[in-house]
Amino acid sequence: MASLKSLEEALKEILKDDSKISRFVAKAIKELILADGRVSAEERTFLERALNDNVFDDKAFEILQDLLLRDDMKNV
Repeated sequence: MASLKSLEEALKEILKDDSKISRFVAKAIKELILADGRVSAEERTFLERALNDNVFDDKAFEILQDLLLRDDMKNV
């Protein structure tokens, strides 16, 4: 599990240039989150908040939204 603090710090650093997060960065975030093979409650909250804040470009949004949807399917 990636620490929520490290995910938030990475996101803040990336957003300093006032642009949306690319699919390449989204893939890196996805890898960090899935390092332990699951999406924790903290990671889910982080992703939901970031997706709601719309800080991702279209491809990045799809990658991380898909991560949440797949996790939902596993938990059914």
